[in-house]
Amino acid sequence: MGKNNEQVRLDRLLANSGYGSRSDVRSLVRSRLVTVNGVPVERFDIHINIAEDKVVVDGRPLKVSVHVYYMMNKPSGYVCSSKGGAHPTVFDLMEDADRGKRLGGELGIVGRLDLDTEGLLILTTDGNLNHRLTSPKHHVPRTYFVQLENALSEAEQKQYSEAVAAGVEMPPEDHEPGAVCRGGELEWEGKDTCRLTIYEGLYHEVKRIFAALGNRVIFLKRIRMNRLTLDPALAPGEYRELSEQELSALTLTNAIL
Repeated sequence: MGKNNEQVRLDRLLANSGYGSRSDVRSLVRSRLVTVNGVPVERFDIHINIAEDKVVVDGRPLKVSVHVYYMMNKPSGYVCSSKGGAHPTVFDLMEDADRGKRLGGELGIVGRLDLDTEGLLILTTDGNLNHRLTSPKHHVPRTYFVQLENALSEAEQKQYSEAVAAGVEMPPEDHEPGAVCRGGELEWEGKDTCRLTIYEGLYHEVKRIFAALGNRVIFLKRIRMNRLTLDPALAPGEYRELSEQELSALTLTNAIL
């Protein structure tokens, strides 16, 4: 159960572990279906040491999740928001138990993607990690596959690459002021397709970069964040928990430039 010595009320622990509402888990306890260190318990307000105490629910050992980390392949047409509206949200793609609150807090989105943007989306209850990955001052690399409206010659591609490396001056858009973005890298895959790596995650940054260069993005997919690459086996709309190796690739400090 890790090295966290936090003391947590039993009913809160069970409710935040997917066993239903506080009322539901209290019924479980009263039915003597919950044991702590091998002893059936009848009180739901006792405190559990999540690092040391062994909790079993209806014969199954409880795996305590202080934080959860999910990778999703976001499809187009879904908004990165917890509130519904004209469009469905990415949370609508998740099972109720997965999008529920954990001991570490509510599930949040790391680096929102636009309605029409696809690809790698991280969802986690770890607010500190979320801030570190999304704050422009930490310069976490993000790589996107981009398709442009207008095809380019080799000479034009070279001009684009040099401009991106130097930092493109982007005009204001909506509520955001103009800005000069931090230098990035372009890798060309075709006359109108490329991979762009940026380091800030500013508002509509990819689209604004190419608009400033005189072109328009017609397809955009995030494929990498830090050293974590989108799992090609995940179909659009699918998600899963990160492995320990993947979490390390996402959080590795020496990958943050």
